[in-house]
Amino acid sequence: MKFVDILYTKSDGIARITINRPEVYNAIRGLTTDEMSEALVNASTDPDIRVAVIAGTGSNAFCSGRDQSEDPTTTEYSGSSELSVNELIRTMPQLVIAMVDGFAIGSGNILAYMCDFTIASERSTFGQTGPRVGSPATGWEIGYLANVVGQKRAREIWMLSQQYSAQKALEMGLVNSVVHHDKLEKEVERYCSLIKNNSPVILQLEKLTFNEIGDYSKGKESPAAQFIPDYNQSDEATERRLAFLERRPINPSKNLSYVKISPNDRA
Repeated sequence: MKFVDILYTKSDGIARITINRPEVYNAIRGLTTDEMSEALVNASTDPDIRVAVIAGTGSNAFCSGRDQSEDPTTTEYSGSSELSVNELIRTMPQLVIAMVDGFAIGSGNILAYMCDFTIASERSTFGQTGPRVGSPATGWEIGYLANVVGQKRAREIWMLSQQYSAQKALEMGLVNSVVHHDKLEKEVERYCSLIKNNSPVILQLEKLTFNEIGDYSKGKESPAAQFIPDYNQSDEATERRLAFLERRPINPSKNLSYVKISPNDRA
């Protein structure tokens, strides 16, 4: 299997998927998530694989989010293959570990908390940026975070666009373990060893049971999803993306008014 944006290896029962775009802080584009989906499918159907590890190349970033320089008019920009990656992580029989060293922001933060376990170095940073950079999300990944850290914390993370240290993320329940970056690989290996020592069937059944709690693993989307295509083509979305890329304040005159959602549209 040959890939452009990722590295993929399998050894000793462990599949490793590494986002290999360090020049853009491992930001993901459509091709990246297409390749990650292919690798996850391959790992999920390999009876010799007991655990998958997702990481990023280098020490600056696990994944800095969606590549905002990607053409927003392309099909890939809708995030369809990104949703496939998240769905595969939640539904594949093997357990998945996020090995986070550096920034896990936006889609990178989602990727980290979607995994069954999240192991971070002390120099890692977590957070969402959607409302600030004009990148909306309405899918089940929002609801799943509420299941992980609680409604109040999840709303804070998603709505305020703040960044959190690894230690704060640990306190919030966003990660499982924080270690010095020199010990990160060894800590991930420890988790892999613990997983491989347990029954794969029982782990699969327990994973399925956890995923059923709250009904967040079935790809359900909010009624707000219907507004995303129009928003992505709006002046506000364009202005916020450009302001982010150009590292300047936004022009507030480009902000949209609230959208109208009828009672029949609500879940």
